[in-house]
Amino acid sequence: MKKVISSLILLLVLVSCNKPNLNGHYHLEWGKDSNYQIWNIKNNSMKINEQVCSEIDTTCFLSSILFKGDSIFVFPYDHFIFEEKYQVGRNGTINIGNNNSEQIKLTPKTNCINTDNYLNNKIKKVSNNFNLVSIYYTNHGESVFPNESKNELIIGKKDGFPFYILNNEVLKISNNTFSLKNPIKEKDIWIHIDNKVKLKEVLIILKELIEKDYKIYFTSKDKSNYEKIIIFKKSILEIIQKDNLTTINTCEYCEKHPTKKIDSVLNFKIFGKDSCLVNNEITDFYQLRKYTARFMGQNRSTRLKTQIQLEINSDILFENYFELLSDIEFLNKELSDITYYHGKDDPDQKEILDKQNSLQPNQLHLEFPLRIKEIIKPF
Repeated sequence: MKKVISSLILLLVLVSCNKPNLNGHYHLEWGKDSNYQIWNIKNNSMKINEQVCSEIDTTCFLSSILFKGDSIFVFPYDHFIFEEKYQVGRNGTINIGNNNSEQIKLTPKTNCINTDNYLNNKIKKVSNNFNLVSIYYTNHGESVFPNESKNELIIGKKDGFPFYILNNEVLKISNNTFSLKNPIKEKDIWIHIDNKVKLKEVLIILKELIEKDYKIYFTSKDKSNYEKIIIFKKSILEIIQKDNLTTINTCEYCEKHPTKKIDSVLNFKIFGKDSCLVNNEITDFYQLRKYTARFMGQNRSTRLKTQIQLEINSDILFENYFELLSDIEFLNKELSDITYYHGKDDPDQKEILDKQNSLQPNQLHLEFPLRIKEIIKPF
């Protein structure tokens, strides 16, 4: 309570000492890799990655930006008071920090395009309603601007039917083919999928993309920055289709151990969102991942020679399928970075444990390949 009272007193003191009055759209920038956080500001009231509420909206909780002397204060900022030195630079930029701290810039921006507007502008020939899938685990993907794609496929839905737009061209299907051409130069393709699209409506075109030698990246919303997306690589070895059954074989993190004989197969049945059969019990994706992590972390054979076999309902939403894949992808981080490796008879155990205990794991994720077989069909 004393801490809260002290913070409120500090705020009252600072309110009377405001200097700059900030309004508009800003990027809080740091580092050398285009890292930034979105600050929308109205009269020194700020919201991160959201629009500032109107002044008459008393239910909206905002952060206050206050200036006193040569210091900037933000309260609250991630549940604490942010305090740093500042200087006003060119064009209204606020330079934050001093020679002893990492330089941060609060830079005013105009004409920034958020992901929703970017994608809806792309589909305006067909529809005006696109909502990119959003998943929980995004820390293992890469945050990028959507307009940086080399090849771009958008799969949306209108009046209950899917549509497909490849590099700004609306595709048509005839005799079960889109008649796709091989990529001219770049093979990477980012696939943006609406949250109303079903898994089976993606499979229709996925096999043809692989046959044309595209390298697949699925995209998701970046929850920390609405001007960017997260891209996730899907390392597909082959897709086999026969009638209503599709088999997809993938191998993630397999560069170091690419060809290993399968000794163990873990079988799971996926019914829908967070609904799967694990060890004869209906549970969620989290428990599926935990069960698999315990099994694969036992010894060298389970670490390198386990196949994760997923029997998946083709009628589920793609977003739910993507959530499942993301959970399994997180399995690699759990095995390599979070859980200590227990394989005492594995000659690599000491090296793996040393890397797990170090601050620089040094390609440790390649010690835990994920060999995945998906059997997708209606049920």
